[in-house]
Amino acid sequence: MKYILLNDIDSTNNYAKTVSGVPDDEITVIRAIRQRCGRGRNDTPFFSDHAGGLWVSLIVPIADISAHFEHNRAISLAIRTVLLECMPSGNTPVSIKWPNDIYCGERKIAGILLENAPKKPNTLIIGFGINVNIAQDDFPGNLRKTTTSVLMEIGEEYVLDALLDRILCEYDFIIKHGPNGAHAVYAGNLYRKGYPATVGQHRGTFVTVEIDGRLRLDTTQGTMLLSSGSLRFPGSVYGE
Repeated sequence: MKYILLNDIDSTNNYAKTVSGVPDDEITVIRAIRQRCGRGRNDTPFFSDHAGGLWVSLIVPIADISAHFEHNRAISLAIRTVLLECMPSGNTPVSIKWPNDIYCGERKIAGILLENAPKKPNTLIIGFGINVNIAQDDFPGNLRKTTTSVLMEIGEEYVLDALLDRILCEYDFIIKHGPNGAHAVYAGNLYRKGYPATVGQHRGTFVTVEIDGRLRLDTTQGTMLLSSGSLRFPGSVYGE
């Protein structure tokens, strides 16, 4: 496994798309102390200009790029598992908001962004950002009511490299053991499963996520299986 540590970068995913000399047969890990222009899906800004977060991109060789959801699920579960290890027993639940956010209770604690590498076919870039040692007042004002961190949840700081090592181990374990058992855990810990929801122009009840990554929405017109879109929960203060 190759490891690249950067002090300051616009985006680890952007860097991953241009970096050369990465191995074709193993994962490359890129971590930044700060990201000036972190982003999520649809180029949504992602706050990461703080040294207390874990801002990472993985460059992953992949045999079939169409199987990208297997990696989305694996990194989501890996992050959730390791965050639960940090939290006291019985603390706020940690759940997965389809397709790429991790929530602690009703507040977002991590985000994930998967992208193709334009110059390297059969390569997947898995970017993720986790709020770790960030106090509430360190977040921009518009995020303070909807965002949390490990520090805010447990009242103490956590070693970033130790957190990253555990996530990489969990991710590798999940990928190697296949999707069936992992998907049962994934589907059992989805954020607001069973709630009224919208995905784009479609409205209904969020039922589950299929093993191939499609969201199942029950509507008045019948069941819909959706492979993309923003999952929203009308009337909710959080989780929009």
